[in-house]
Amino acid sequence: MNDSYIKPHIVIGDLSKIHGLINEEKILLGTDGSITNLLEILFGNEVVVETLHQEIMDNVNYRAVLLGVNGIPLIYATSETPLESIDEIQIREKIRKDLLSADIPIGKILKIHNLETRREIVEIEVKEVPDSVITKLNPKRSKIPQRTYNIIHKNKVIMTITEMFNLEDHI
Repeated sequence: MNDSYIKPHIVIGDLSKIHGLINEEKILLGTDGSITNLLEILFGNEVVVETLHQEIMDNVNYRAVLLGVNGIPLIYATSETPLESIDEIQIREKIRKDLLSADIPIGKILKIHNLETRREIVEIEVKEVPDSVITKLNPKRSKIPQRTYNIIHKNKVIMTITEMFNLEDHI
């Protein structure tokens, strides 16, 4: 096994002892499934995505979004999608179109296009909230749970996503 592999249960257990994470935060930090799906289950309503910033540079799509439910901003997320990593040209163009034209969660974009993927967690932490994120999430805490993971398709990283969670204030 790769020595750099993160064991979420250990990392999250340690962070929880220090920062008192609630169970919902632990689940979101450690899942290798759809965050959108989990939020919809937890809050009983559809996730709404608000695209805050998006640009394509050197064929990489950079996007910053706010995910919310019931008008409550819960997650600030950034993604980098090197579009050339998606081998199938037709699927690549459809994903590019969805990323650019609509406020659709990435998990739903992958599902719409029936793209078989897996998620590999790169980092799990509780960190200071950047000033630009404070104004979006308005957390009561100065440090919030955060994670970075890769979405992998055919053994290639097709997206890197960083998420910052502000659930404790709303559960």
